[in-house]
Amino acid sequence: MAYDFEVTHCDSFAIVTGVSRRENNLDEAKDSAIAQGEQLGGTHIVWLQTDMGDPTKVVAVIYKCQI
Repeated sequence: MAYDFEVTHCDSFAIVTGVSRRENNLDEAKDSAIAQGEQLGGTHIVWLQTDMGDPTKVVAVIYKCQI
C-alpha cells in the first residue's frame, strides 16, 4: 500500500467508521468519517474498507502527523 506521507512522522492514529442509510450513502458515510478525523485533529486518512450494504459503512485510519 502506498502512502503520500511519512508514517514515521505520525505520533498517533485512530480507527473511525462512517455509516449512512440515505440516498447519497457512500459520500455521506465518508464525510462522517472525515468529520470524526477532523475532530480528532487528524491530518491524513487511509480508507480500509467500504461495505455497500444497508447501511453503507466505511472504515478508515486517521493519522495525526507532523506537517
